[in-house]
Amino acid sequence: MKEKDNFEMIINLRKIKTGKRTGRSKRAVKFIKKVVARHFNAEKVIIDPLLAKSISKNGNDKIVSKIRVVVSKIEEKIYLVRLAIKSR
Repeated sequence: MKEKDNFEMIINLRKIKTGKRTGRSKRAVKFIKKVVARHFNAEKVIIDPLLAKSISKNGNDKIVSKIRVVVSKIEEKIYLVRLAIKSR
């Protein structure tokens, strides 16, 4: 099976919202890294700073429920996660 260089996916962050209010954005970034590592069998996942900022655009306690990201392969087992641009 041929791998894609850029893969777009929507990650649901509602599980993060059920926990404590403090540090939700930090847990959301860790959760995104975990999801990407699981789906792509990655050893290292790099998060774009714009993505981290857009997760907590309303503050560290009020994160977004879902986020659309683009996962790009940099090297073998190293992936970059960026915020997807809306096409609508």
